[in-house]
Amino acid sequence: MRFTDPLYLLLFLPLIGGLAYSYKHIHGMAKGRKAIAFAIRFFLIGCLIFALAGPESRRPNEGVATIFVLDLSDSISEADRKQAEDFIREATGKLGPKDQSGVVAFGKDAVIEAAPGGKRNLGRILSVVEGSASDLASAIRLASAAFPEGKSRRIVVLSDGNETAGDAIEAAQVAATDWIEIDHVPLGLQERKGEASVVALEAPTEMRTDQPFDLRLIVDSTQEQTAQIDVDRDGVLFKKLNVRLNSGRNSIVVTDGLKEAGFHRYRATLKAQGDLDSRNNVGLGFVAVRGKPRLLVLQEDIRDQTLVNALAKNGIATDLAGPSTIPTKAEELQVYDAIVFNDINAANFTDQQMKLVQAAVRDSGVGFAMIGGENSFLPGGYYGSRIAEVLPVDLNIRQRKTFPSTSIAIMADASGSMGMPEDGVTKIRLAAKAAEETVKMMSPMDRVGVAGSTDGIEFVAPMQKLENKGAVISQIRKLSVGGGGIYIQPSMLKAEEVLMKENSKVRHFILLADGADSDSQEGAIMTALRMRANKITTTVVAIGDGKDIAFLKKLAAAGGGRYYLAKKASQLPAIFTQDAAVMSRSAIEEGAFIPKMSSGEEILRGISSTGVPPLFAYCLVDTRPLSSVGMRTKKDDALLAKWQYGLGTSLAFMSDAQPRWASQWVPWSGFGTFWSQAARSISRRSTLNNYQVAVRNEGGKGKIDVKAFDRLGNPMTATNATVRVASPDGSFKEINLEQQAPGAYEGSFDSGEIGTYIVTVAEPDPKGGVRTSATGFSLPYPPEYRSYRSNRPLLDRVSKLTSGKELKSPEESFRSIGKPGASITELWPFFIFLAALLLPLDVGVRRIALPLGEILAKAWTWIKSKRGQKAVASQQVVVGRLHQAKKRAQTGTGEAQEAPKVSEEREPVATKIASTKPGVSAASSLLEAKRKKKE
Repeated sequence: MRFTDPLYLLLFLPLIGGLAYSYKHIHGMAKGRKAIAFAIRFFLIGCLIFALAGPESRRPNEGVATIFVLDLSDSISEADRKQAEDFIREATGKLGPKDQSGVVAFGKDAVIEAAPGGKRNLGRILSVVEGSASDLASAIRLASAAFPEGKSRRIVVLSDGNETAGDAIEAAQVAATDWIEIDHVPLGLQERKGEASVVALEAPTEMRTDQPFDLRLIVDSTQEQTAQIDVDRDGVLFKKLNVRLNSGRNSIVVTDGLKEAGFHRYRATLKAQGDLDSRNNVGLGFVAVRGKPRLLVLQEDIRDQTLVNALAKNGIATDLAGPSTIPTKAEELQVYDAIVFNDINAANFTDQQMKLVQAAVRDSGVGFAMIGGENSFLPGGYYGSRIAEVLPVDLNIRQRKTFPSTSIAIMADASGSMGMPEDGVTKIRLAAKAAEETVKMMSPMDRVGVAGSTDGIEFVAPMQKLENKGAVISQIRKLSVGGGGIYIQPSMLKAEEVLMKENSKVRHFILLADGADSDSQEGAIMTALRMRANKITTTVVAIGDGKDIAFLKKLAAAGGGRYYLAKKASQLPAIFTQDAAVMSRSAIEEGAFIPKMSSGEEILRGISSTGVPPLFAYCLVDTRPLSSVGMRTKKDDALLAKWQYGLGTSLAFMSDAQPRWASQWVPWSGFGTFWSQAARSISRRSTLNNYQVAVRNEGGKGKIDVKAFDRLGNPMTATNATVRVASPDGSFKEINLEQQAPGAYEGSFDSGEIGTYIVTVAEPDPKGGVRTSATGFSLPYPPEYRSYRSNRPLLDRVSKLTSGKELKSPEESFRSIGKPGASITELWPFFIFLAALLLPLDVGVRRIALPLGEILAKAWTWIKSKRGQKAVASQQVVVGRLHQAKKRAQTGTGEAQEAPKVSEEREPVATKIASTKPGVSAASSLLEAKRKKKE
């Protein structure tokens, strides 16, 4: 036994001294009881001291446990994979009696294919891992944790050594401290001739207009060959080159100059003569050109250019886009300094597009504004969306304002087609999600019922008041798929029956029907008209385009509600919430009013409150605690609000900017001034200081180099700027920079995901805002596809760090290990357990005074009596045996006497025993009497 912290054993010295001192000074306890109590206390505390010292038992390891780590990434060819599997199969077939083997497969992640075990037949490797990356370090860590106790440990890596994530050297150093040897079998030794790949497209991060600059394309080729390179800017081809590639690295320079400000994307595509893999033939780069602010206006009707013309007249460059031209890539949004949603419905956006807009505002400082209308805010379906998080106002207004009591019945198609998955989620679940969001939006005094409609109609959530929304949502989640299709007329009749019993001022029915398979249409329109006459409105949501669309439109018109076409089930939550808000009359406030202005608002500079014309309607919202309100309505509802969201500024104007609600604002002389000042107030501002940012991707890591200069060109020895990286998945991370020299800073981040990474440098504005400078890079393909040579130096170094080597034959996998080590068993739990057992004894001896002397005396008397009875019984047995021996002797001399019975001899024998001298046994006395008789 050994101790990991033997110094704790010195605690025995004060323990002995303390107990000895206490023993002399404690009185009133019997001497024997006192000794026992102190002995128990000594052993109890001694066990705790032993536990603190970390006792361990060591046993030498027997046999070798070898875990094979197999690379299944995309850079490994099928031939190499088969070769590796054959190697493992042959090695495990020669396993020793005390040896064990296991298999770990890895790519982007690592999994255990076969746990360590004895001799067995291993078939084909069945584990499935993502092959777009190679994380050898995680595979080594997983294998290190999987070894059994009592065995020497070895890892055999079968890989090409091209790791694209993790740090295998660091993992090997940790394995070396645990006496784990790492051998390797290199794969991918056959070079693929003719292979060429684009390593990088290097571009300057920031330029001025009309300033020429160079793009540098780095190409790797395994041989000399001809190639064609196409370079496009923002998707438009502007240069085509025919080049001659040398074996190894090649650098091709392309010169360009830009007249338009913005964030421009360059893409270079390689077409080599002998290339075998085209997945690694694309390079992407970005150039930011600074100039005048540029806005992107997204609106439902692009024919109405009222707002765009007003901005253009005031010197603001604006691009107008409709529902079909909404940007789908992060770099497309970086062109603009602000994005304006001008009366555009949420149903036009995918969740990914909303995520891109949110990330552009939060992580890159792009400004954002939403202008009201029938397709904005709550009536536009933005409740619960990512855009709602960006807004300086809260759309959950029914929780805070008083509206007419509302009863809504929701009946969803629950036929078999609703069980089909969409983006990994079934349509029926998305329908249930839409009903859930509707419930969340309603007030506790409203009433909601939800049913599924197929061959029958089942209300999973009966019509009820929303006092306990959690319970109602739990019921809605039970909505499931049945059989058959959706039957319109029975659904209408059931909804009419349920809603006629309601006493709410607003009664509304939402029908979710299949646009291609809606049965029992006869009589449905008459039922809708009858319901409308009884003040029950009907909205129809068609999921999917089909033959029944025309009928469903007529049904919605007859019911006095709205008609929606959801081409994808993911649009349902936005559609349900906006319809519930509009039909319950809680989304739009109508009536003329003169806006009330707040003093000191930057947007209202130069605009007199006396000359502002009236507006005729606005969207109802609630303000957020940290937002500033620049304009209010006559009812003191927020009309203009602004706040800081991440690095960007977000603005909300609840009335519209078109000749509907703002029919008298459009011809007003201050209309253009108001909107141009609003646009400038939210636009992204450039940093006051100069930051030259270079970003590159190396081994699954994004490397950031920042050079910081003040306005006079002097390097900054300290900076209060922060760096934020927006990833392709919409997440962000702030990066800590380390200063390398005056004005020079470095940082890094994980960059293993394909897509665009936007790197933003942000510094505080003296006025309390944020100034930003953005750049970025794209990962056009996984780094795994760039690897087509074996990285043997990495494998050799990993083995050298752990005293391993390159294996030439499978038999070497189970050779003896130089330092076999020993298995260690920690013993401190045993001592803790023993101390726990002694604790009640310690307390009992001290607290309970027992008459131990009397108990021991009685016990001794009882033991002595038992021993006496056993002695008498044994003597009787001996005497009986002597009588039998005497009888046999007499029979042998011809005397025929009947042996006396044992019962007859008991009394004389007892008498003789009693008469014997002390110290002489009864047997000896009998033998002496026999001898005298013969004489």
